[in-house]
Amino acid sequence: MTTDPAGNERHAPRSTRAEVRNPVLALPAARVLAAIDPDIRTVLAWLLRDLRQDARSKSRQSWDRRKAFTAAYWASVATYAGHILRALGRAGSDRGRMPLVVRQPGFPDIAARDWADASHCYCGRRDHSGLGASEFPEGELAIGDRVVARISYNGRIWRAGPWHPGDKPHYDNWSATSAP
Repeated sequence: MTTDPAGNERHAPRSTRAEVRNPVLALPAARVLAAIDPDIRTVLAWLLRDLRQDARSKSRQSWDRRKAFTAAYWASVATYAGHILRALGRAGSDRGRMPLVVRQPGFPDIAARDWADASHCYCGRRDHSGLGASEFPEGELAIGDRVVARISYNGRIWRAGPWHPGDKPHYDNWSATSAP
């Protein structure tokens, strides 16, 4: 119920209710999202934005290839990534508060927009330094104080922690530049 300027009570249109506009809010698990530590919500929000952007890109590629069912699937993934992002609350809408940061010992931190920008900044610094692989330090990617990934000398971005045989990069700068 809402009140109009004259003070009369009126029913609000169904379409203005938050749980109708974002069906994720009607799920019991959505309340748990609000209880998560704010720094973790910010990391989740950052990752969900990337997921949404990647899914939209895959949907467009599928439409271009006349693969309607695959395009619809990726469009749905993008939509629900956005719904979950908005269910995170303030962390979901406040990306500028905690950007992705490239950290390296002996160098100042660099803010990056996404994986590609972080890799590009790291590689630019590496090339400008003139140091080889044994002398130039690996980088860490952090959101706030939380390390979320690492960058190897070749500019690829890996999960945080040591490398293990069979690991695949989160972001491969070589395949990104050679993609059609």
